[in-house]
Amino acid sequence: METAKTTSDEKFVFVKRLAADLSAGDIDLPSFPDIVIRVRKALEDEDCTPEKLVQIIGAEPVLAARLLGIANSAALRPSNDPITDLNMAVIRIGQSMVRSTAMSFALTQLKSARKLESVKDQLSILWERCAHSAALCYVLAKQYTKLSPDEALLVGLMHGIGEMYILVRAEDHPELFAHDEYMSEIVREWDPVIGSAILDNWGFADHVSAAVGGYRDTDRQHDGIADYTDILTIANLLLDFVTASDDVELQLEHVPACAKMGLAATDLIEILQKSEEQIRSLRFALGK
Repeated sequence: METAKTTSDEKFVFVKRLAADLSAGDIDLPSFPDIVIRVRKALEDEDCTPEKLVQIIGAEPVLAARLLGIANSAALRPSNDPITDLNMAVIRIGQSMVRSTAMSFALTQLKSARKLESVKDQLSILWERCAHSAALCYVLAKQYTKLSPDEALLVGLMHGIGEMYILVRAEDHPELFAHDEYMSEIVREWDPVIGSAILDNWGFADHVSAAVGGYRDTDRQHDGIADYTDILTIANLLLDFVTASDDVELQLEHVPACAKMGLAATDLIEILQKSEEQIRSLRFALGK
């Protein structure tokens, strides 16, 4: 009984810490590679050229290889001719996908950081989910909307950034990991708002932070056409179905995002079947 109370108290202390982080503003993740920061700053420059990006990216062989992998993935390559030149790869995939690839590189580096060894397994599981969600978002946007598939991929990739922050912070509170229900409650409550705050701090477009902040609301309704939040909501419901074998038709029957995109449960299952190669290729290229 005392142990349970102690853990409950620890949860309260941890949640207060998260609230303080948010109130202080400038919320960020530690251990981000310098190369990713330089890529991000270059992309913010209106005069940025493919040659300048190649010069920066070429300094990090792993990131360069990741970009070539994305450019040669089945989802993006219209022919069987492999792309072996980094400059051609940057031109082919475009700046938005370069940014997504750089972020995926940073997140995989983060989960392998030595000082985060105690949460390595949790970060790895989360990263696999983010990569799979990103691939699903790409396919959904490409096949069922007029929105940018590249931006949809970025939204899917970034959707777990709040949970990643929570895991990194929780490293100093190891007793919480022994109680899945506590961690699940904390993630459900704080993941969206923290993720949105981080992306705002990093200067991401409003639709990216809005999607990350709102995708868990499966009852969300709005005017106009489907948006990136709708795509992310559907992608993660699909991902739940794939990983947990839940009844997808029951989950999606009254979800406004599906109606907004004109999708039925049978359509979504067909997406998984027909897009299996594209999804697998993108997940692999993202570093799953």
